[in-house]
Amino acid sequence: MCIIISSQIYYMGRWKFNLGVFKRLFLMVRQDRFHCLKPMYCDRMILIFIANGVNIALCVFGLMTRPSDFPTYFLSIFISNLMLYFIYYIIMKVRCQEKIPAYANLFSLIALVLWGFALYFFTTNLTSWEATPAKSREGNHACVLFDFFDYHDIWHFLSSSAMFFSFLVLLTLDDALWLVDRDKILVF
Repeated sequence: MCIIISSQIYYMGRWKFNLGVFKRLFLMVRQDRFHCLKPMYCDRMILIFIANGVNIALCVFGLMTRPSDFPTYFLSIFISNLMLYFIYYIIMKVRCQEKIPAYANLFSLIALVLWGFALYFFTTNLTSWEATPAKSREGNHACVLFDFFDYHDIWHFLSSSAMFFSFLVLLTLDDALWLVDRDKILVF
């Protein structure tokens, strides 16, 4: 069902559920004799299968392990989906032989490095939002940067810088298409 809904959203741009959906499906199969099951855009269909597979795996993981930190688990689902689409977009640009500006590649590299360091500081569990403030305060460590900032502050600095460079990548990724007519730009 997830594959059918996401396929319809991707190909049609929206999904509307009513009793006519079954009639339309029956008429489409009757007219096309199962030729309609072959996707028109294999690259897009592969993304749908991978995205659904990752999301189903994350849901199964959540059901099996019952993570105690649900907001972080929920955030990981959103980040995984964002990264899947971002990687897909870059792969499609390379596959369609569109140029990616050198500075966009530089921004990507800087963002990846900053995200790596930010995740390191994020995973050092100093405090817990589930504990009482007094208990959470006991987990604090000495300040490590300029004798004023602790690991949590460093995580904020690094993750905000990583987000900035990630948005710069999104902003500059299509700069090479500036002089290309809109009707000549491939949509994927």
